[in-house]
Amino acid sequence: MTIDLDPLLDSVDILTTSEGAHWPAHQHDDHELLSAITRTVTVVTPDAVYIAPRGTSIWIPAGVVHEVTAAPGNSMRCTWFEPDAGAELSSRVVVTTVPPLLDDVLAQLSRYTDPVRRARAEAFALDLLGDSGDAEVGLPTPSTPWLRAVTDALVAAPADRRTVDAWAAQSRVSVRTFTRQFAAETGMAFSRWRAELRLRVAMSMLANGAEVGRTARAVGFESLAAFSAAFRRRKGVSPRTFARTHGSVTDSRA
Repeated sequence: MTIDLDPLLDSVDILTTSEGAHWPAHQHDDHELLSAITRTVTVVTPDAVYIAPRGTSIWIPAGVVHEVTAAPGNSMRCTWFEPDAGAELSSRVVVTTVPPLLDDVLAQLSRYTDPVRRARAEAFALDLLGDSGDAEVGLPTPSTPWLRAVTDALVAAPADRRTVDAWAAQSRVSVRTFTRQFAAETGMAFSRWRAELRLRVAMSMLANGAEVGRTARAVGFESLAAFSAAFRRRKGVSPRTFARTHGSVTDSRA
């Protein structure tokens, strides 16, 4: 499902279908705040991938090329701000938490037709956004086409368990060339990058209410115990505890 957005609108609420939604690579003249209200939104830029669970937003500065994928049945909101607004906010794409007050203000913005009142409401929203904290940068992605094909494939299917040898063979390079080039372009070893991707996907799924067992399988773990141990090492809590504090959990095992 691809949704065409009216560029003249300042704010739009979207409910994706059972197929989800996808917007190919594009850019805006205005800053965009993309809010994931009920499910995950993934944004891919030329430099990184950003995974926003429900209750968070992605700040996309004006002029940044980005591709958007939204989970099925996702309630989400796109809000645009003039390019001279939000000067104190990050000049790069970030994922940030959305306090309830900010969410309420964003929901009301479309009702303001008077330019003066709209400007005041936008300024207040940007102040709240600047104070929201907990901003998270994206997972860096390589620029070399054959490496980018690998990371794109893993973003689409994080459970893919192909080895470095297999990816290197597919890319028609030596393992040494693959690993050195990947680290040079991302600043991370391939194994660490894949582990971080799986963690972010798992966190998003758990926050969305996915079962712990289903989440483990979706990010490439055949063993629930191995998934729980890996998750606890990285986050300091079990997947079940994380799900209980960040969303809803329906799987009693973990």
